Amino acid sequence: MKKEAKTGISRVRYKAILWGSILLACSLQVLAACSPAKSSKDGDRLEIIASFYPVYAFTKEIVGDTGEVKLLVPAGSEAHDYEPSARDLANISKSDAFVYHNDNMETWVKKAQENWQKSDLKLINATKDILLLPDDGTSHDHDHTGSDHKHEYDPHTWTSPYMAIKEVKSIEQQLITLYPDLADKFRENASKYLEKLEALDSEFTEKLGQAQQKNFVTQHSAFRYLALDYGLNQVPISGLNPDKEPSAARLAELKKYVAENDIKYIYFEDNTSDKFAKTLAKEAKIQVASLNPLESLTDKDLKDGKDYISVMKENLASLMKTTSLKGTDIKAENPSETTKTVANGYFSDSDVKDRSLSDYKGDWQSVYPLLQAGDLDQVFDYKAKIKKDMTAQAYKEYYQKGYASDVNQIKITNDSMTFIQNSASSSYKYKYVGYKILTYKKGNKGVRYLFETDDPNAGQFKYIQFSDHNIGPVKSSHFHIFYGGESQDKLLEEIDNWPTYYPQDMSSFEIAEEMLAH
Repeated sequence: MKKEAKTGISRVRYKAILWGSILLACSLQVLAACSPAKSSKDGDRLEIIASFYPVYAFTKEIVGDTGEVKLLVPAGSEAHDYEPSARDLANISKSDAFVYHNDNMETWVKKAQENWQKSDLKLINATKDILLLPDDGTSHDHDHTGSDHKHEYDPHTWTSPYMAIKEVKSIEQQLITLYPDLADKFRENASKYLEKLEALDSEFTEKLGQAQQKNFVTQHSAFRYLALDYGLNQVPISGLNPDKEPSAARLAELKKYVAENDIKYIYFEDNTSDKFAKTLAKEAKIQVASLNPLESLTDKDLKDGKDYISVMKENLASLMKTTSLKGTDIKAENPSETTKTVANGYFSDSDVKDRSLSDYKGDWQSVYPLLQAGDLDQVFDYKAKIKKDMTAQAYKEYYQKGYASDVNQIKITNDSMTFIQNSASSSYKYKYVGYKILTYKKGNKGVRYLFETDDPNAGQFKYIQFSDHNIGPVKSSHFHIFYGGESQDKLLEEIDNWPTYYPQDMSSFEIAEEMLAH
């Protein structure tokens, strides 16, 4: 972990000054020294820089002998805390392409991007179009006190071979788009590497599919994707910082936790302090094992010929120390109870307030066409893996029925609604007529806000009900809508079909992210 500079100024102020000087230096170097990026058509080899180890490893395999791929974050360095120097930024700007994981990992890329626009640098986002899991607050325990390091989504996709396959395909496609004259070579190289990754994925699936204990306890919550993709459950220990010697009180807590859950192994990173691990093992009477998050390999690892696949096989062997032993479910050390929030349907009836149509004002798009186009398939895949109650296909069929609607767009003002069905549209003025509170089988509740029009031509749009998980006046970010021409009471009986709408200016990928986060 990077230590704060001893300057007598705050960390935030220090970083602001640092970035100011870096960006100024980079601007001058870009203007004065940057030559145009080489084209492969000129017969020159590509010069590509990749941010940290997994991205470097994947890119290097795809590029092969068509160019040189350099690693930005030095071997053995902490990828989360890495801050590029002015020289780093200038070198990146002079390369043909820069491959990075995503904005949730390399948070500094957005700041540097403006300067890079002055060069011919091409940017490749390794997780482009790959849906990330919302950060549950345990994905890493580094001391990121600045807002720069807030990860809104869990970035650790590469720790799962299943997700690594997706990333390799994403990088491959972006390289082909940028350098079409090298497409055949990229495809050939990627195909060979994907065969190895698919074999690794199959090995993980086969061996972990036989797990007798599906829970594994970690110090660093970097293996959430791996756990979901192979039917396991990662249980991170909160506040387990290997940089500090545990107090007697903390050791007592851990001993109790280990005993209550019959834990045999706790997994640490390779760079964990031996003293800490040995102390914990001795006091808690458990064994410690290593799981490598692959954010970086050491110089020794690289000299020994280790690579992504060999280290992932070591991780598999290490995990099997736990999964091969019978065991019961292991609870998180500080389990977060299912939050009984308003959004989840837990509230007092007296807290419900009236609302106006202006809460839903805006231009809205139906998500049903997105479902039909396959744009939400990743959402259903995650839901299946997280909840383990239905297959991804079963989820898709469930939402197919729920989202079904022939109204592709809805435009709402303070007192009117326009329904767009293909090229036809119809508009009506509405008045608010109250709300109804519904109680569901699970014990939670929902509120429907009721509107209706006096227009005799409204037909199926005479009666309208909104549900958006809110219980009082607030601007809606998305909503479910129910409409019909018979009565409000008849609409209240409808619980299987709830056409859903998001803002018209949101992309299908942004909508999928929002759905997964909520």
